[in-house]
Amino acid sequence: DEFFVPSLEEMSSPRHLNLSMDVAGATLMAAGGSAPELFTALFGTFQESDVGFGTVVGSAVFNVLFVIGMCSLFSKEILELTWWPLFRDST
Repeated sequence: DEFFVPSLEEMSSPRHLNLSMDVAGATLMAAGGSAPELFTALFGTFQESDVGFGTVVGSAVFNVLFVIGMCSLFSKEILELTWWPLFRDST
């Protein structure tokens, strides 16, 4: 957070990309969070290995199950869940 948040603020400023902080946070943090998987998949592809496919599938399963599970554990109130986020993220 010490370097990443100020970097996001600078890149999304009117001098560079001119993005709102919400859009910049969602877009650039998603790109930063997925960058290790992207490079692992690229290296696995060029080495003709199954590592790339396993990385992407494993990451998706982790994101859907672990992150949602942790959110439910640390929630202070009952969460109303709908079918749409799971449907959207699994397609």
